[in-house]
Amino acid sequence: MIFDCATAYIGSANLTGAGIGMKVDNNRNFEAGILTDDLQLVDAAADHLDSIWQGIRCTKCKRKAFCGDRISK
Repeated sequence: MIFDCATAYIGSANLTGAGIGMKVDNNRNFEAGILTDDLQLVDAAADHLDSIWQGIRCTKCKRKAFCGDRISK
């Protein structure tokens, strides 16, 4: 997640109760992530996400046959 092009959360946590540790003690997902305002990291994250949404990575993807909604540029 990128906030106002100035802060980013970069990590694996899903925005679910289990993903953010809010389920019962024996039923949690343990995830990792960072919250940063380091503009070099924020810009790198934004560039990476933009390349995914623009479909730039699709030309090299070896899993196209499994993609139900292909992104095209």
